[in-house]
Amino acid sequence: MIPEGQAVYLHVGGQTTGAEDHVVYLAANRAGLRRAGYGLCCFDPLGTGAESLAGGMPGPGADDVAVAACAARLAERFAPDRRAGPQGFAISAPDLAGPMAEILIGRFHPNARLRARALRQALGQPVERLVLMVQPYEQLFHAVWMALALDRPIDPFADYAPALAAFQGGWADLAEALADELQARELIVQAVPVSAAQLQTVLLPGVALRQPVQPLPRPRVTPGAVAMAQRCMAQGLRLQPGQRDRLVAFHSRQPQHRPETGFSALALSDLRGRYVADLDMIARWSGAHVVGAPLPALAAE
Repeated sequence: MIPEGQAVYLHVGGQTTGAEDHVVYLAANRAGLRRAGYGLCCFDPLGTGAESLAGGMPGPGADDVAVAACAARLAERFAPDRRAGPQGFAISAPDLAGPMAEILIGRFHPNARLRARALRQALGQPVERLVLMVQPYEQLFHAVWMALALDRPIDPFADYAPALAAFQGGWADLAEALADELQARELIVQAVPVSAAQLQTVLLPGVALRQPVQPLPRPRVTPGAVAMAQRCMAQGLRLQPGQRDRLVAFHSRQPQHRPETGFSALALSDLRGRYVADLDMIARWSGAHVVGAPLPALAAE
């Protein structure tokens, strides 16, 4: 049975903003959160494997029956962790909005509303606090390309730049869809990077872990690691997970060249302006708070 009065706290987004470290930290501190009275469910931030949301979410154009079926599967998965949290239930689902690959073709999570609807039905109640991690569009697009390029042959980033410069949707559209469908009482948009421990306090303010576990942070994917991985794949070599991790760790310690954005000066200015305008729009909503929003005047630069 779900504890009476249980509140739900949800972390979404930022698959390329340290989400992997956030999920690992929360999962490592599951026992401490339970002692504090909170249940926890974490999903794979890359949206792959058995611990991802990928297989349990409705596809584009799904009808009410399909959404309800997805919700039922999610509710069953949540049940053990919800029962363990009399004070609240926390979910870390960085890929709730949709897979990263959608972004590279200029579509900013078009199925996010349906996916959020399935989650809301699975929970059976509104979300108390929704924490959405964001980053500037040009940084997001290049980070998504690097994350994908580490595991598959892919065209140069510059080939995707024209579609990305004219992408559809954005952070404001995504935040609106998620907040509406989840009936979020409070929306926190985190526009500056935070550590995994800081994310836990943003998600669950007032919950202090007595002896938090501090997992080692994973090395960041760098242009050097991506270039080497692409050369290996071009030669028909496939890196195994352990080999890939060692490659990323090695190159994370090496000097890196500044990657080309792939965007013209005009396109880059427009992307930055759209980012500032989106966060400014969100900040005006009732119940929304943007942490670290750039000044609106920067949109004109």
